[in-house]
Amino acid sequence: MVETLGREFVRRGMNIHAAKLRLYYLALRRGLATPGKMEVDVHWSEALVIEWFKLLRMTPYEKAYPVRPAQSHCIRCRDKPTNEGGGFQTERTFPGGWKVRCSNCGEAWLVLENSNR
Repeated sequence: MVETLGREFVRRGMNIHAAKLRLYYLALRRGLATPGKMEVDVHWSEALVIEWFKLLRMTPYEKAYPVRPAQSHCIRCRDKPTNEGGGFQTERTFPGGWKVRCSNCGEAWLVLENSNR
């Protein structure tokens, strides 16, 4: 069915759909689909790859985000009155740490469990 649908996409000039279906087909053939659902959920992009380089502090992005202690406040907003300072929220977690973003100004930083990195 996937092959037949792919040919129909190409015949109709639906090239983006055909390309995505090819990835699905490849995942199925390699056994990478979610068992039981036969589902493949891939939302990767160049921006996401770069973001993971930044989060994991990999060269050349190892200094993209400052590292701060847990529960630290935003440096930009810390001198503002409490009602203006906004809060902060965890934006992404990963083994060994998490990324925090100030909800007021958008400043982002990392908290690392082993901060001697």
